[in-house]
Amino acid sequence: MSEGSGGSERENEPRRYDECTWPEIDAAAEDGATVLVPVGATEDHGPHLPLDVDRRIVEAVCEPAAAAREDVLLFPTIDHGYLPHHMDFPGGITIDWRTFVEYVIDVCVSLSHHGFEKILLVNGHGSNHHLLELVTRQVILQYPDVHCAFLSWWQLEDVREVAAAVREAGPQGSAHAGEMETSIYMHLYPDRVDMDAAVRDVSYPESRHFNNLDLAGESRPDDSTPVTMMEWWSTISETGVMGDATVASAETGELLLEAAVEGLESVLEEFASHPIREIDDHHARTVENAEYDPFRPR
Repeated sequence: MSEGSGGSERENEPRRYDECTWPEIDAAAEDGATVLVPVGATEDHGPHLPLDVDRRIVEAVCEPAAAAREDVLLFPTIDHGYLPHHMDFPGGITIDWRTFVEYVIDVCVSLSHHGFEKILLVNGHGSNHHLLELVTRQVILQYPDVHCAFLSWWQLEDVREVAAAVREAGPQGSAHAGEMETSIYMHLYPDRVDMDAAVRDVSYPESRHFNNLDLAGESRPDDSTPVTMMEWWSTISETGVMGDATVASAETGELLLEAAVEGLESVLEEFASHPIREIDDHHARTVENAEYDPFRPR
């Protein structure tokens, strides 16, 4: 864990990308290393949690997973994400979606330029999710011989299994700053959580079709309902919380974090050996110098 974590100190530290020399980077790319890129955000998480929740949790998932594998380089965390709908609560730093997408593409294209063929983005903020999907698609279009992939840590099957077994909150109890995030943060940084200020806020009405968000739900948050409509945060939450933070515990957080780390380690193991296949262009005729070329860097 990061310094100050409530968990036990690891024997091994991850191999950090930015602490390598350029010959070490060149050798790592030649050896087929995977670059693991945590992506977070800075935003309100209710009256009981600091603004750094999305960054701290995704780092706590990535660091031990990277440390467990010699073939992984841990990239510096991308701290800020896309959250304009949270700007009606103080503190958030939002990056325009075009700027965010282009920035992360540039990071991944730079890594590809240096010879890395395996890049995995791990997301810690819900509204980055679909933008990171766009990033990874664009990178592969520009570099067909590179695997650039992403996941949001709460999607991991290991996390969902543990959440189903230990959760105390009901439906929508872990959408934002609720049981799940509060529990993990309590495990990591117990002195930074004000449980006296923790609330249960499920003021957003349950709906058959709209935005039944829950990180610990049976369905993934991006397909839990057929219609997605992200409104301004103050119109769907009175406190900034969407869920039940009052039932959170450090013990639950430890179990969830362990599951996330184990799940990510499993992903990294398979990702490293997943074959990169050559494109087989089935066109009988192609036009050179066409105005639109999906493989041309933009």
